[in-house]
Amino acid sequence: MTEEKRARLMAAVTVNVILLIAILAAVLVYQLIVLTTLRSERKRITEEIERYEQMVQESDDYLERLQSEEYLRDKLIEYGWHYAD
Repeated sequence: MTEEKRARLMAAVTVNVILLIAILAAVLVYQLIVLTTLRSERKRITEEIERYEQMVQESDDYLERLQSEEYLRDKLIEYGWHYAD
C-alpha cells in the first residue's frame, strides 16, 4: 500500500468516524428532548389524575351526605313535613 492510498484511507475513515459521531450526537439530543417532553407529559397527566381522584372523592362524600337519613329528614322538615303525633 502506497503512502498516498494510506493517507486517503485514513482521511476517509476519519470523515466516517466524524459523521458517525455527529449522527450519534444528534440522536442523543433528540432522545433527550423526547425524554424531557415525556416526563413533562407524565407529570401533567399524573396531576390531572390526582385532580379527578379528588373530585371523585368529594362527589362520593357529597353523595353520602345527600343519602343520609339526617339530610333527608332535614329536607323533609324544610319542605313542610311534620312528624305524626
